Amino acid sequence: MLKYKRLRTATLTDGAETLATILSGAKNRVYRIVGITTDPLANMWLRLYKNADQIVDVQSIACTAAKPVLAMDLPIDIGDVIAIGFYNNGAATTAKDVTIAYEEK
Repeated sequence: MLKYKRLRTATLTDGAETLATILSGAKNRVYRIVGITTDPLANMWLRLYKNADQIVDVQSIACTAAKPVLAMDLPIDIGDVIAIGFYNNGAATTAKDVTIAYEEK
């Protein structure tokens, strides 16, 4: 079943990365992230980490009206932690929303 989860970050700081945990691998649960989206904004990099490995590092401007969701195929195992957020390089210093699409099998 396809599910969506939205997260609002803390207030972003210019020149810094702001991350939060959005999903964790739990016992008896199998997840797979299939998409990620946010509002497009120049000078803002969308980032996603699986444990300590950076999986996504792309300007959020890539999430345009023509292609608002970036496709992914990221399995989440027991004990995995998914952190998501932004690196702000001169964009607005407000909280920002990010959404993942995931399947639970």
